Amino acid sequence: MKINNRLSNIQEYHFQKIDIMKKKLISEGRAITDLSIGDPDLPVDSKIIDGLIEGLKLKNYNKYPPYEGIKELKLQIIKYYDEVYSVKLNLDEVIILIGSKEGINNIIPAVCNFGDYVISPVPGYPVYETSSNLWGAVPYKIPLVESNDFLPKVENIPNNIALKSKLLILNYPNNPTGAVANEEFYKNMISFCYKNNIVLFNDGAYNEIVKEKEKPLSLLTYDNKKQSVEFGSFSKAYNMTGFRIGYAVGNREVIGALLKVKSNVDSGQFIPIQWAACEALKLDRNYINSIRKVYDERRKVVEEILTQKKLSFYKTNGTFYVWCKVPKDYSTNEFCEELINNYGIIITPGYAFGNICSDYFRISLTVDKDLLANALNNLKVYK
Repeated sequence: MKINNRLSNIQEYHFQKIDIMKKKLISEGRAITDLSIGDPDLPVDSKIIDGLIEGLKLKNYNKYPPYEGIKELKLQIIKYYDEVYSVKLNLDEVIILIGSKEGINNIIPAVCNFGDYVISPVPGYPVYETSSNLWGAVPYKIPLVESNDFLPKVENIPNNIALKSKLLILNYPNNPTGAVANEEFYKNMISFCYKNNIVLFNDGAYNEIVKEKEKPLSLLTYDNKKQSVEFGSFSKAYNMTGFRIGYAVGNREVIGALLKVKSNVDSGQFIPIQWAACEALKLDRNYINSIRKVYDERRKVVEEILTQKKLSFYKTNGTFYVWCKVPKDYSTNEFCEELINNYGIIITPGYAFGNICSDYFRISLTVDKDLLANALNNLKVYK
């Protein structure tokens, strides 16, 4: 049987492997604390559930949705961007996605030809590289290093690579490092991409997951010419990972191209789920602050225990992850295996986010703070 040869560049999705391993250990009677996948454990607000139920009462709720998303949700996103980020958007600058992961995949054929380069960060969400390979684009990896607060340096991108590139991917607040961007950085990236005729997009899945007193930032706030695109998700801030609902906003030409791809490969998201997303955006800012407070408390617990255990970590203001260094004299695999076998703790090894990250591991804060404390307090002190 002949299979797409581009699949030879694709590894099994790491978090699927973790899920299989977790189920096996539980079936063997092991007590497991999973600190690997960023799947929020917090409840969905009742108003969001009410929105889903109301959506099921609409006439023609079971029909095909509009390919670009329902107007009501697009208008809520426009209102949200105006109020939170001071960004003005029009309807044709907004598209509703079946989760931002789908949109990140589909923007590559929307922008790139076969053989075009996609500049993406390492460490980074594995989908950036995987989707580039699947669509016949060439991923060019730019390293994010701790000495530069995990922000890429575009001056290190060779001119010949910039000339062949169609897309540059950012992800701030950053998964897995938790790094956050700033105004100067965004303006520099926008200028570089505009100069080199590259489409810039920010995967803003964690835009709202910053410390309680921090102001969330959007790439589009600093893009006066609106050449860029930003992806958003309801998964993290609203605990709606299984709903599969997200959006992209920004440059209307890119949004139009993304719609052209989407309309040929999917039929949009279920209308009642879009109504639930409308209700999520109607929640007041106290809701968002309450979510941030939970993760702040969990982060504080984890950082205090890691310090006691002599495990170094990057101190950050964003996401619900902690990016940590593997102890001296351990390989990543040895350390991960020790945590599973001796303590029943599953973490994500750094190499899941790129080969240059083998000295790191990621802890997810999507577990109650008492469970986090109980699990991590059992660790020995590392030298």
